[in-house]
Amino acid sequence: MANSDAWDPSFPDKLLRRHENYFRFRSMDLRTDVRLLHFQLRNIMGCASRTAVYYPCVYGTVRRLDPTTGHVKTAMRFETENDASVSHVSGRGGHPHYRQFPWNISPTVALRRKMSPAAMTETLTDHASGITNHVQVNLSRRSSTPVAAFASNDYGFRMVDLTTNKTTLDKMYDYALNCTALSPDKRLRVMVGDSQNVLITEAETGEILQSLEGHRDYGFACDWAPDGWTIATGNQDKSIRIWDARNWKNSVAVIRTEMAGVRSLRFSPLGSGKRLLLAAEEADVINMIDAQTFDSKQTIDVFGELAGVAFTNAGQEIVALSSDPVRGGVLCLKRCDFGAEDYHNYSHRRYSRDRWRTQGYDWLPTPHQVVDHAGSEVTLTQKHRQAAMAEDWFF
Repeated sequence: MANSDAWDPSFPDKLLRRHENYFRFRSMDLRTDVRLLHFQLRNIMGCASRTAVYYPCVYGTVRRLDPTTGHVKTAMRFETENDASVSHVSGRGGHPHYRQFPWNISPTVALRRKMSPAAMTETLTDHASGITNHVQVNLSRRSSTPVAAFASNDYGFRMVDLTTNKTTLDKMYDYALNCTALSPDKRLRVMVGDSQNVLITEAETGEILQSLEGHRDYGFACDWAPDGWTIATGNQDKSIRIWDARNWKNSVAVIRTEMAGVRSLRFSPLGSGKRLLLAAEEADVINMIDAQTFDSKQTIDVFGELAGVAFTNAGQEIVALSSDPVRGGVLCLKRCDFGAEDYHNYSHRRYSRDRWRTQGYDWLPTPHQVVDHAGSEVTLTQKHRQAAMAEDWFF
């Protein structure tokens, strides 16, 4: 919308201080073959692990890069370069699932399984505008089977059982959906799209439960935090809004971005240390926001259009994909504040913005609760080792 990102003193948007230091540079693998085919869709990088980064290539293939060694190999290939255009890449458990859309024929889903680079294709919709804008892969709440949730440009939201390739939900909305995120308990889903409002829906039926107002333009990014109630949405109005699932009435915080609207949002995983919100703008700027107070951040300035960001290695690293044809590639950042939670009192609490918050670093009040949680990616021994490494580094 025209001038939706223009600043006005009446807006609640807050530009955060840039004085934090959560991550530092680890490596940059220059890649001149990254292909960005859509100026709005910036989730074309998938991380299955710290040694497996997937991205679409200019030669009609999807490639796998190991940032630790620099080795590159073909993960998926199409018969010709014009067969398909990759709009989203997602990876889970070492088996990435790809969404591709041809420009001139019916959209299809392409999946790579096992070790074969050949693509398996299934038709998802026959609509001429059935471009898939976003895919989220997760395990079903009622079973251990993987499920893919597709947000499409034809106003549709679809869920596919990846073990049978059967569509389990096909629901239409009033506008195109650009991003969705599932709650940790897998009961609710947040949706943003070609509307100023944010939708909260029932995860399995798609029924709209809440419509949240506040943004001034269309939305392209959202995520749900591991604590179960913190939600972030990013829109083209150059704002990130933080919502509390325990009280939908008003947003908890409104954060103004540096240069452009946010295209990717990622909360740090449970067990990774201080809670953070990773927010990548369209180009040049990656923000690491303090997700405890939402009043400060670290900003990394890069060169080029950002095609995707992700936490990896249990949240101890960040991988970002720049699609600049000359200086682009895969940027890796390493966390430098691990172990810091050992120097803070987890029992201290304070009341702020109509909600209780722990002063601790992670998404749960104590380290023992963190490591005992089913969604945690670390053990208590690992956290103690990280703390010891921090002491050795600083002392």
